[in-house]
Amino acid sequence: MKTIHSLAVGLTFGALSLSSCTPSQQQYALGGGAVGAAVGAIAGNDDRDIVKGLAVGALGGAGYATYKDHQNTQNGTYNTGGDIPAPAVTKAPSYPSATRSDLPGVVVSPYKPYNKVRVTGFKAGQLAKDPTTGSIFVVPQ
Repeated sequence: MKTIHSLAVGLTFGALSLSSCTPSQQQYALGGGAVGAAVGAIAGNDDRDIVKGLAVGALGGAGYATYKDHQNTQNGTYNTGGDIPAPAVTKAPSYPSATRSDLPGVVVSPYKPYNKVRVTGFKAGQLAKDPTTGSIFVVPQ
């Protein structure tokens, strides 16, 4: 019973102290703690040896993972965001321009059947839609 209590205290302490570590550090610390606790249980005489083995194994595993993470960062194994290419610039679609008509505020669509379209309220350069064909065109100057 005392062994289970000591092991539970050690695991709880280890879990709380490792909560701020990276996932790989947590994984190595957990593995190291398990191996350390097993070695402490086999080679030791009492519960203290299990807890000591757990602590030493967890620290060793977390330390190794920290060293490994540092080496991977230095070697460029991890992507730090500096080498991500910029997103491709997409070219805006170009639309044909309508033709002025003899009526103010009305243009001739550049699409067949070349309907007259009212563009009152539109400014030159804005996009308008031919209601018959559904095609987009540029309002002329």
